[in-house]
Amino acid sequence: MIKEFIGTGATVEEATAAAKIGLNAPALANINVEVIAMPKKKILGIFGGHDAQVKVWYDDGVKEKKPQPKKEAPKKEAVKKAEKKPQPKKETLKNNDAPKAEVKEQKKEEVVATESDIDVNVAISYLKNILKGLKVEDAEVVANFNSGILEMEIQCEDYGIIIGRRGETLDSIQYLTSLALKKTCDKSVRVNLNVGNYREKRAETLKNLAHKNANYVLRTGRRFTFEPMNPYERRIIHTTVQEIEGVESLSIGYGQDRKVVLQPTGGVKPRRKSAPAKSVAPKADRSDLPKFGKIEVNKD
Repeated sequence: MIKEFIGTGATVEEATAAAKIGLNAPALANINVEVIAMPKKKILGIFGGHDAQVKVWYDDGVKEKKPQPKKEAPKKEAVKKAEKKPQPKKETLKNNDAPKAEVKEQKKEEVVATESDIDVNVAISYLKNILKGLKVEDAEVVANFNSGILEMEIQCEDYGIIIGRRGETLDSIQYLTSLALKKTCDKSVRVNLNVGNYREKRAETLKNLAHKNANYVLRTGRRFTFEPMNPYERRIIHTTVQEIEGVESLSIGYGQDRKVVLQPTGGVKPRRKSAPAKSVAPKADRSDLPKFGKIEVNKD
């Protein structure tokens, strides 16, 4: 393989020395020298003139590798055609070979606990711990399983803190007790917690409210909406209204904001706006006027 270098200088000797330095050939190499241009002086030391140029080269004995031509990348169209191979036709399934439809998993019905599944002593102990946290002293708890419901009654002197505002605290304790029992037996347990006959008194109050507001709906033809209630109290309102003709009840809202609405059967009918009565001025009394109009009389 031929290696070469071109050097420049003021004289041929300087250009040759510069070329050999640039070539950096080994000591035993056979260096060839060729003068490309002789030096030329400048006219008046300003115009024209150039340095000498000398080319030196040698053969290092290594064969030069010829560059191989680059392979052209296949065109996109050809690649797409190669990828799309004819697929075998799928055989049509017969009626007997058709895949069966997936059967949706049915929701498992919640298993309700029986009397043998519930440890009443655990329920009483759990409830007493809650009462201790509320600082209720000398409280006694009586429990009895009746018709699938664990009826529990608290007996104490001051039960206002247990009931809370509109029975919210009592309902919360009842719910927690139900969850604790469900955890012990892994079955759903219905608990009815009562204190100081609060449930009976509250039911009577709700019935009276249902009758009172049903009469209001019948009298005015308008709706009436109760405040949010729990499912037990809403059920009392619905049951009471079913016995009253001309009024129906329905529930609206979600979660703790669910309310009962009373309205006339079939819904509230829009009222027609009656036109205001025109005021008519009273007729003047003309009985003292003559029949043919006013007649002037000369008094002179």
